[in-house]
Formats: sequence, structure tokens, C-alpha cells
Amino acid sequence: MINAHTAMSLKNKLLKSKLVKGIAGAFGLRLVYTGLTFLTSILLARVLGKTGFGTYTYAVVWAYLLSVPATMGFGNFIVREIAVYEAKSEWSLLRGIVAWSSKAVFGVAALISMVAIGIAWLVDGGEYSEPFVGFCLALLLMPALSLRNIRRGAMRGLHYVTKGLLPELLIDPLILITLTVVAFLVLSQRLTPLWVIGFYGVGTSVTLLIVSLFLRQVMPAAARAAQPKYQGKLWLSGALPFMLIDSLPIINAQTDVLMLGALQGVDAVGLYVPVSRGAQLITFILMAVSSTLSPTIASAYADNRLLDLQQTITKSVRLVAGVAFLFAATLIVCGPWYLGLFGPEFIQGQLALYILCISSFMSTSLGVAFVILNMTGHDGYTAKVGWGTTMLNVVLNAALIPAWGVEGAAVATSTSLVVGAVLCLVAVRKRLGIDATLMGFPAKPVDGDPLS
Repeated sequence: MINAHTAMSLKNKLLKSKLVKGIAGAFGLRLVYTGLTFLTSILLARVLGKTGFGTYTYAVVWAYLLSVPATMGFGNFIVREIAVYEAKSEWSLLRGIVAWSSKAVFGVAALISMVAIGIAWLVDGGEYSEPFVGFCLALLLMPALSLRNIRRGAMRGLHYVTKGLLPELLIDPLILITLTVVAFLVLSQRLTPLWVIGFYGVGTSVTLLIVSLFLRQVMPAAARAAQPKYQGKLWLSGALPFMLIDSLPIINAQTDVLMLGALQGVDAVGLYVPVSRGAQLITFILMAVSSTLSPTIASAYADNRLLDLQQTITKSVRLVAGVAFLFAATLIVCGPWYLGLFGPEFIQGQLALYILCISSFMSTSLGVAFVILNMTGHDGYTAKVGWGTTMLNVVLNAALIPAWGVEGAAVATSTSLVVGAVLCLVAVRKRLGIDATLMGFPAKPVDGDPLS
């Protein structure tokens, strides 16, 4: 009994050590990535102008959005499955899910790209305008974007969070910045959004190769030696709810951009993007923590270690809320200076920035509840909540953008984010008996499944 207890204590200490290191590494990368993203946005806004910047953003957002259904939910589903397979030493299934999901995702992504390009050609009336060509270039990147999501998810499931994020969060933006600066020095005013979309594609392709190499290096020797075992139908049925879930934050984050472009043109998109990027400063801490916390939640819940899980969640929520408040307060105070970095015309987005700062702090502070539900087998519920709030977001954007412009888009997105966060917070307490607030009330046993 003593040896078993000692072994369990060592296992818990090892998991906590990995969690701390993973959060620190992911936080650092997210911080660097956020800085590089702002630098890129400022650079492109200055080089391309408001209209060119809007054209580039509009095309890339469409590619990013469509990569979610192309990934079919495997980007996050594979995190949970690999964490469980590794804990149970089911090496054949671990190797099989990586290979099977990669092939399936590549085929679906290629099909969606071709269909989307065909639809865009019909809508464009057969004319090869700059927005249409930019859209096509961005859509050709979709298979690479989707495969990179799979590789990154596999790395997270194996607890190599920082290494899995490194290519996407550091190398990718550096490639885009470097190529854009060099091209501007050579081409000057001849640099167009199409060039920059091409540079974005180079970064995506290179980082896909790098993260694939990393995955080979960290794959357990037993998994590499095992004969792959496939459960395609079971995996697909399990991953599809994650596809719906993964779509939600992206749709909620990009609905305002896409609907602004449709209702008020690319100039409105160019004005709104710096505002949206400012709000992302507040939310990146949640992404950093959840990247590392996800496999830990799945493992602890599978082992029925709810008390340890409650302590870990409380510490994580307090960390997330503290950092989110710091960034939100700073942006509110320094809003005019921040927007002025992009150019004097961008300062008119100040009110929208304030709205998004407040709502982003609220939704980020409560956002760990969303991760908990996904990693404990309650992803079906989060899908229902998410799609409900997404429809709310679309309806509010359609109603408020024509009347209030960028401020209307900010109010619509803010409302949907806060409503979804509160619903998930309540569900975590009712379903699991876990408190995902700053208070950190003790976990309590739950009889049945009251929300099923």
C-alpha cells in the first residue's frame, strides 16, 4: 500500500510539474505571438492601407473559418483521446488515430477548398477581381492549416504543449513579417494584398513541416513500434461534436468581421480589426492555460481525482482572471494611443474597443468552464450552448451593424460571449460538482446528470 501510495504521489507531482511548465511555456509563446500579431497588423495597415489591409484580412479569415469544418473536430478530440490512450498504454490506437485523422482531414479540406472556390467564382460573376483571387489563394492553404491543427493537437495530447505551439505561434508570424518587409523594400508601392497572402501560405507550409517533424520526435517508442489500429467510425462520431464546438469561438470571433465586410465593406473591416486584436490581448491567457490544462483535466477526470482537479482549476481560474484584468484595464486607459499606432483614422474605433475589453474580461474569467466540459465528455452540451449563442451573435450583428457600425458589431459579439460563458459555468457545477469561479468552492458529489 505504501509503494502504491508513493507511486501515485510521484505521478501527481509529475503531472503538476508538467502543468506548470506547460502553462509557463504556452503563456510565454502566446505573449510573444500576441506581440508579433500586433506588429504584423501595424505593418500591414501601414503598408497596404485600410482597404488593402481589409482585403487581406477578409480572405485569411475565410480560410481560417473554413479550416474548422475541414478539421472535423479532430484538432481537440485527438487531445483527449491521445491523453487517454497514453495513460492506458494503448499504443496501437494512439498511432492509428494520428494516421487516420490526418488522411481524413486532408481529403475533406481539399474538397471544401474546391467547392468554396467554385461558389466564390459564381458569386464574383466569373471576374478575376483582387478580392476573388485573394480568396482563392487563401483557400488553397486550407489543407495545410487543417493538418497543422491535427499535429498540434497530437502534441498537446502527449503533453508537449509548448513544442507543439512553437511553429505556429513563433515561426509562422516571423516568416510573414520578414517576407513582407523584404518585399516592401523591393516592391514599395507595388506590394499588394495578394503578395502578402502568398507569404502567409509560405509560413503555413513551413510550419506544418516543422510540427510534423516534432511529432515524430516525441511520439513514444512503443507507439512507433506498434501496429496501428483503426476505429474510424467511432473516432468520427466522437470528433463531430468537437467540430461544432471548435466552430463556435471562431465563428463568434469572426462573425463581426465577415458581416462588417458584407454590410459595410472592407474599409469597415480594416477599421475593426485593430479593435478586435486589442481584445485578443485579454483572451490569450485563457488559450495559454487551456492548452496545457486540457489533457490534465481529461486524465484527472478519468482517474476520478476530483479533489485534485478542483484545486488545479481554482488556481488556473485565478491566474486567468488576474492577467485578463491587467490587460483589460491597460487597454481601456491606453486605448487612444494603441489605436493611433495603426494610423489617425483608426482612433474612431475607441468606443468599440472599450466594449470588447469589458466583455472579453468577463468571458475570459469564466472561460475555463468551457474547457472543463469539453475534456470530461460533456462536449455535446457545450455544442448546444455554443450554437445557441452563435445564432444570437449572428442575429445581433445583423440588427446592430446597420445602425451602429463597428460599435454594433462589438455589442453583438460581447453579448454572445458573456451569455455562453455564464451558461457553461452553471453547467460545470451542476454536472460535475466542480466550481469554476474565483471562489473555488470545494468539489461535491453529483448524482445523475441533471442537464442531460
